[in-house]
Amino acid sequence: MVDNIFMDRKAQLPVVPSPKPQRSLFIRVVYGLLLLSIGQTIHGMPLTLEKAEREALLQAPESKSLQAAARAFEQSAIAAGQLADPKLLLGTLNVPVNTFSFNQEGMTQIQIGLQQSFPRGRSLHYQSLQNKDLSAAESHRQHTMRLQILQDVRIGWLNLYYGLRARQIVIAQKKIFRDLVRVTESLLANNKAQQKDVIRAQLELTELDNRLLDIEQQIEIARAALSRRIGPKYSRLASPQRLPDWSSPPSPGQLQEKIKQHPVLNTDKALILAEQAKVHLAKQQYKPGLVAGVAYGIRQGRDEEGRSRPDFLTAQVGVDLPLFTRNRQDRVLKASEENLLSIRENQISNYRRLCELLKQSYATWKQQQKSAQLYQRHLFSQAKQYAEATRTAYQNAQTDFPTLARAYIRELDTQLAGLKAEVNRDIARARLLYLQGR
Repeated sequence: MVDNIFMDRKAQLPVVPSPKPQRSLFIRVVYGLLLLSIGQTIHGMPLTLEKAEREALLQAPESKSLQAAARAFEQSAIAAGQLADPKLLLGTLNVPVNTFSFNQEGMTQIQIGLQQSFPRGRSLHYQSLQNKDLSAAESHRQHTMRLQILQDVRIGWLNLYYGLRARQIVIAQKKIFRDLVRVTESLLANNKAQQKDVIRAQLELTELDNRLLDIEQQIEIARAALSRRIGPKYSRLASPQRLPDWSSPPSPGQLQEKIKQHPVLNTDKALILAEQAKVHLAKQQYKPGLVAGVAYGIRQGRDEEGRSRPDFLTAQVGVDLPLFTRNRQDRVLKASEENLLSIRENQISNYRRLCELLKQSYATWKQQQKSAQLYQRHLFSQAKQYAEATRTAYQNAQTDFPTLARAYIRELDTQLAGLKAEVNRDIARARLLYLQGR
């Protein structure tokens, strides 16, 4: 179509395209712009916390690794419960070395047989049981990892929210100090202020720029923490505008009961069961093992009476006798029992650690909740009123500029401290959600 429009340009002849191609071009252009707009809209959509959590769980290589390990132990459990493959035996017996003839001597034979070994006691059962329990332990580890990932995403999200909101607060405060610079310069021009007041206002403005640099660093650190879990693409889209709407945690007593079913402790329980199976497996080594075989011997030639020599059938059983157990079976059993004791003690340690985390997190949540409410109900408004009253007093020459500067810095610090209390409260709540298994 483009060629049709421009092919006769040198001849200066008007070329009118047909309506149908023009309409087709228009439709394609509109369709392309629509797709581009939709793509930009989707790409530019703000990332929610729920979406970030889902992406983190989908992308987590640690979770996939543990899931694969659990499946591997499941397959091993099936394989460990099976008998060993039988052995095919082929050979010759009693071949005379002077002629190497198979029909010279009556005992010469070609033998073919099968041999099967049977492990001691219920070794197969306990080997399979041990792998099943190890598979369960890996599944519980995967659950623990998922909870840890969710906690990391939530805490990173909250830290990012603090940085972005703190930046907004400081930028708003910078506007106030710019106004103060203009006010002091105006008063100085009218001989109602001193040069040091202008310098002090400019100094405070520069200090706010320095605060912004620190806040920008905190924002980058928070994004890096999120990027570890959700990837750089989604971390760049993260821009939390409000705190999560989480309900209040259950009572400490209810949380204490929840902890008993935490996947960390369930992992220890599965490991204990696996080690108990290993102890039983070690005890099976005190029992005899069996090897059974059957063989068919083919003989050639004839006997003295001219009859064909009959073939031989051989059956035999071998027994492993555990007579010398001091440095083998006894040592293996003792090692298994010590490992079992170690895992049980580790379970107690993990339970105490979770209880400690529960008490710390609940106390932090409770105190930060009270602090956040105090800021919302009283401190924010009081700090603002004090700053405004001090500004009025300064304009009426009833106070000096350092007092005014301190009043506005006090208001800024109050806003940031109140924001920090809210974020710390929700970080403690995120840790309690981890303990709840959510």
